[in-house]
Amino acid sequence: MSIPKLITNPDWRQQLPAQILSYLPLTLFFQVGLMYAGLVLFLLAWALSGDWQAKLVRMRSSALLWPVIGLSFISVLISFIHAHPAGEFAAAFSHYQTYWFLFPMLSVGSGAWQQKAVRNFFLGAMIAASLFYLNSLGVLPDIKLVKSYVFYEGNKSILLGLLLAIAAAWMLHEWRWRKNCHVWRALSFVYVLIALVLCAKSRTASLLFLLLCGLLIFRNFSFRWWQLGAIASSLFVAGLGISYVARLPAPVTCLAQEMHEDYQMSGVQIFLNRAICTVHQVRDFGQNKQVTQDGMRLELYMNTWQMIGQSPWLGHGIGNWLSMYQEKAEGQISVNMTTPHNDYLLYWFELGIAGLLALLGIWGTQLRIARQMIHGTQSEKAMLLAMLTVGMMFAASFNAILRDGVFAFAMLILLAIPLAGVNEHTLRRTTN
Repeated sequence: MSIPKLITNPDWRQQLPAQILSYLPLTLFFQVGLMYAGLVLFLLAWALSGDWQAKLVRMRSSALLWPVIGLSFISVLISFIHAHPAGEFAAAFSHYQTYWFLFPMLSVGSGAWQQKAVRNFFLGAMIAASLFYLNSLGVLPDIKLVKSYVFYEGNKSILLGLLLAIAAAWMLHEWRWRKNCHVWRALSFVYVLIALVLCAKSRTASLLFLLLCGLLIFRNFSFRWWQLGAIASSLFVAGLGISYVARLPAPVTCLAQEMHEDYQMSGVQIFLNRAICTVHQVRDFGQNKQVTQDGMRLELYMNTWQMIGQSPWLGHGIGNWLSMYQEKAEGQISVNMTTPHNDYLLYWFELGIAGLLALLGIWGTQLRIARQMIHGTQSEKAMLLAMLTVGMMFAASFNAILRDGVFAFAMLILLAIPLAGVNEHTLRRTTN
């Protein structure tokens, strides 16, 4: 429904939140302020749309409600046990409540907006791929709206890679599900995939795409001989490849920005060099604890793990990671890092073992919902939810997926697409 038709409809206030929500996936591929503005606009429209009884019913019936309540309860409890660091506690505490923003989106319910949101997500991925190609040709203007495509801006640039990986995997699923082999679908997928591999400069995103492809291939894993053989062969080939790469000479630099600006490397060269760097970084750290600026995550993980061992049950308190890490890593290359780049370690460090289990409980619930949806009328969206959840769980091993709002709100917007309209009642009905 177009905006003019929406306004002339007498029920336009009830329909406006869904219409706004359908366009939010498109905002994810630009400056983060655009995503936040879209979220604020959605929340305003949602607050003014009325029908609060139906909204509350949908939110209370969500299978994610109790796991999210559990995480919030643990965060409140831990906040009473440990001291509050000045200037850090409020922001850190709010990060553990991020999932609550999902429920207004879920209260919109199912509808045509979901498929429209998927199409807008694919459109955003196509635009992002085009901007990456324009930047590789040196013709993209250095303006704020597309700055993340011109310069490697840390978390925003990493998010762009993750979004391209998820979009490419969702495209494959749509292609398989609809059995619609139009040439333009295949070309769109290839167009996004090439941009992901050669232009996005994200190792995590490239690995994530391969993982999601594996999930699509083995979605009905049943321990058949060809499935076991394929996995064993893949692991064997990967082992040989890693062993070979470990013996190659070290690249001149492992920083993507230097490869592009100082050495004028092509996208293929940057991709291959970063793959070599990753293997060498793991090898060097395992042998002599040697790290570089590009590979400091290994040092981050080791130091954080050692600090977790000091208080594994109750953690160290919300917002205490930064100050404690700076003291722990004094004189080391990772001393100025602001997060451990791993949500599992962060939750365990600050909330203790209960916080880690609460996080796993939320993501485990999402996987359970996806598994149950396969047997119902929403089976098409089941794989979208499964791939997105696996993507969050995988990316959380290397980035602050929930700790940073740039990642967290983007993932919540995408989660609303397959989860809206799904509740405990419909899930029980499909499994009985």
